[in-house]
Amino acid sequence: MSESAGKMRHGAEMAAKAVGATAAGAAEGRRVQSIREPLSPGAYVEYSVDDQPGVVERARAFLAGAPGEPVAPRMAATVMLVSEGKPHYRRFESPLAGGAPIEETVDAAPVDVFMLRRASTMAFTPDAVVFPGGGMDVRDVECAVPWAGPSPEQWACLMSCPVSVAKGVITAAAREVFEESGVLLASAPDGGAPVDEREDHWAAEREAVATRRVSFGEFLRERGLVLRSDLMRLRSHWVTPESEARRYDTYFFLARLPEGQHADGRTSEAVEAAWIAPGEALMRFDAGLLKLVPPTISNLTSIVAATSVDEAWNTPFDGHVRPHPVARACGEVVLGCEVSET
Repeated sequence: MSESAGKMRHGAEMAAKAVGATAAGAAEGRRVQSIREPLSPGAYVEYSVDDQPGVVERARAFLAGAPGEPVAPRMAATVMLVSEGKPHYRRFESPLAGGAPIEETVDAAPVDVFMLRRASTMAFTPDAVVFPGGGMDVRDVECAVPWAGPSPEQWACLMSCPVSVAKGVITAAAREVFEESGVLLASAPDGGAPVDEREDHWAAEREAVATRRVSFGEFLRERGLVLRSDLMRLRSHWVTPESEARRYDTYFFLARLPEGQHADGRTSEAVEAAWIAPGEALMRFDAGLLKLVPPTISNLTSIVAATSVDEAWNTPFDGHVRPHPVARACGEVVLGCEVSET
């Protein structure tokens, strides 16, 4: 069999499996969830990607057996930094031509999450509103990092991944939060709060870490600090579908805003940053005022009903979500998968 014929057959098999998965789910009475419902291991989820340019086309081409091997995903970490909610002001453009903007003060929600609007020049999800996060750097894995809290070995068990990956992803999570918000998920070895001597929100250190002049581990050692892995909780794990040309293997964490610290969003990757209630973010998305991608929508949904930061912290792990293209019987192509424990 020729290579192209083999790939076409592989695509046909993938299409058959995708259709079969949905058909089998229906035959078994398995309910298909949306990403606007809290996920858990064992759930079968499907969601539309019609609003994402090119995603449906690439999914159709993948199911048809487009040539080429899937791109290996890059390991990444994202952190939902949460705090007690505070009253805030919002402004909507009037739906009427020439109408005055709608302005109001919103009562505090029980929980706020820190989010950033990505710059329009970014190659991946431009203009999207996201949590602090990014790709794992090789030095997150290779450099020594002063550590307190659950060990990389313990995190590897929770994350269902090799120890080196767990260590690198946890380090990347803390590093990205520091780079993009100035919040340090770290402390002195005795638990004392980190001290910003110049009171400029670690500006020089953040730039040095962000530009890779020093590793995050080196920065911590120089300041006599330890990474506090106990300040993070695993929320979910999403892997970009094989049909996409740019792929990430992303672990989502939740972290409380440490007492005495604040987040500022001073990063070149974002043009706006703010604290917002999860329900408010989803409402603005529904109104077409925010651009959110499916993993962000799902993770916001997982804590939208939380009545306190403690309740958000104790929300169970959503599971591992590895979506793939699914061809529905009506001809629509969506993304879907069974959420797994490992």
